[in-house]
Amino acid sequence: MSKPSQRAPIRLLKASIAVALAASAVFISGCGHHDEAPAAQQPLMVGVIPFEDAKAIKEGFTPLAEYLGKKTGRPSGQVFVTADYSGIIAALQTDHIDCAYLNPLSYVLAVEQFRNLPEHLVPVAMPWYHHSPTYTGEIFVRADSDIKSLKDLKGKVFVFGDRTSTSGYLYPTKLLMDAGLDPDKDIKAVHISGTHPVDAVFMKQADAGASFAGAVDLAYPDAARRSQIRVIAHTDQIPNGMFVVRGNVDPKTADAIEAALLGMDKDPESQAALKAAKDDKFTAADDHAFDTVRKQAKILRLDLKALDAPK
Repeated sequence: MSKPSQRAPIRLLKASIAVALAASAVFISGCGHHDEAPAAQQPLMVGVIPFEDAKAIKEGFTPLAEYLGKKTGRPSGQVFVTADYSGIIAALQTDHIDCAYLNPLSYVLAVEQFRNLPEHLVPVAMPWYHHSPTYTGEIFVRADSDIKSLKDLKGKVFVFGDRTSTSGYLYPTKLLMDAGLDPDKDIKAVHISGTHPVDAVFMKQADAGASFAGAVDLAYPDAARRSQIRVIAHTDQIPNGMFVVRGNVDPKTADAIEAALLGMDKDPESQAALKAAKDDKFTAADDHAFDTVRKQAKILRLDLKALDAPK
């Protein structure tokens, strides 16, 4: 796995998901059309949300994609990843990927947006990570910061994750609101993807940041660097995410993807793929597990079209 600590310094600019969608469309168009050959002759394209850098995601999930490709009778399986969450949504909507692992917020928003489309999302499986179906988000500062509580963040530069990140945006926003802060007025918010919020805080380009629990360890395997980041708050539990299939994928392939995922922990052939993806197993899809995510998204009046608009 590449080490995020070796990245060049980040420029703290507000991310424009609309621009990202346009860039993703250009990238997708350059990959060739998914309809040029019968589906059975094409690789199974598996999208993965960009929770870390693209190289690490491809290394971690290629064995899973290849396993699913084999189980669905495709000639191979390939991982598709973009610079931000919206690129995966665009790839689903344009039929350039067959299935995808989505984070909780992008899942619930995309389900609603795709509801009446041929590409409506079909949830098929949920991953267990570190022996749990849920995870948490964190708000952190530098260890030498004078910020001790969430109330101390007023007037500070705060770096969120992508605006479709559950642990990096949605749930941390709830924490700020519960602490009496108005995220639109009381902090200076910026948005960047992956584990970059950790880098921004470490390099003193932001006063505080938010990401998934474990992002600090992922960004900085070196204990000396990790010790310079201090967590000041944890979010409520969040479902790990959902593996979805496009609604217009042929039923035989969709059923094979679901069966393969749900049987991975019992299949000797899949153990290397599970290990590489750092998942313990996949369990049956439970859409109601995301009701708390929907509730918070409703409070913030979020939808994909709003998130796609430049900020």
